[in-house]
Amino acid sequence: MPTPRGASLQRAQALGLGTREAASQLMHGQPEAAWLRAAGWRETPDRLLWPVDDGNYVRGFGFVRTTRPDLRHDGVDISAPVGTVVRAAADGIVAYSDNGIRGYGNCVILLHPNGWVTLYAHNSRTTVQPGWRVRRGERIALVGSTGISRGPHVHFELIDGGRPTDPLALFDGGPAFVRRVAERAFASGRVPEPEDVGPADRPTPAPLADAQPVASPTVDRRALVRRLLRFAPTEALREEAGGRIFSNLLWPVRGGSLASHDRRRARIEAEDGAAVRAAADGQVVYVGRLGRRGQSVVMLHRMGWVTVYAGVGEVHVEPGERVERGAWIAATEGALAFELRVDGRRTDPHDLLVQVPSD
Repeated sequence: MPTPRGASLQRAQALGLGTREAASQLMHGQPEAAWLRAAGWRETPDRLLWPVDDGNYVRGFGFVRTTRPDLRHDGVDISAPVGTVVRAAADGIVAYSDNGIRGYGNCVILLHPNGWVTLYAHNSRTTVQPGWRVRRGERIALVGSTGISRGPHVHFELIDGGRPTDPLALFDGGPAFVRRVAERAFASGRVPEPEDVGPADRPTPAPLADAQPVASPTVDRRALVRRLLRFAPTEALREEAGGRIFSNLLWPVRGGSLASHDRRRARIEAEDGAAVRAAADGQVVYVGRLGRRGQSVVMLHRMGWVTVYAGVGEVHVEPGERVERGAWIAATEGALAFELRVDGRRTDPHDLLVQVPSD
């Protein structure tokens, strides 16, 4: 368990979080009003993220035990190799992160803005401390087999008003889980027929001999950039990005001036057509429209950082291209919104920028 410190420690001490008493209250009763206010720093969830990427669903909720069929299983079990990342199922606050609950091993309990409580047990270690505010998808632990456990897995519980609740209908994501649900639906005949049957819905008599799979780089790139904006990149992706490792970022616009900055972005004003430069060595992972950001370039860097150059006009690089620090990657078209992600977290880039033009 990480050593409690800083603002999270102060918040936990002020609220009385992080204790076995707090954990017991959340597992069997109602959360304190002050706890809910502290958890309400983000959006209220109505869905849950499958907490282990590629984790396998191995046991469900209810009276499903084979050794003790008289005992109810109050959660779902998700198996994965030891050390696999466990992620927060929704935004909230860490109410407990310790190993003092009998049988649960290293355990994390999160409280969410709507009063839901999620519990993650048997971890090899936890990576968050009580009082820490977490976002959906943020790493909170690593899969293990601590406590009363017969193998590496996460025991996940959803508790609503002190009552354990079956979470399966609320989950998003998890390829193994989605596949299993699809197979179960197909076997039970609950797969709906298509409303309009056309040629594309009819089976071909035989596969075409010369048919070749066609990759869809746009879909792949969009999926990749969405992941990089929320989660830490894998070591393989960092290696692929290549280049040198930096501890700072080059001012990304030739000329220009800093209009504002916060943890979401630095807003840089410059004349239209000014050169937008790579802030560090790295690989271009996406070029194109990125939601409300407009035309954007996204880069991944060897140190695991992700930079976003949003609101650009003309673009001079392509996805997959490796560029060096200072290389011209685009031109401005109005103000540039420059973003930095570190392990998927929004980070104010201002303090890391060098060669910032003087006023």
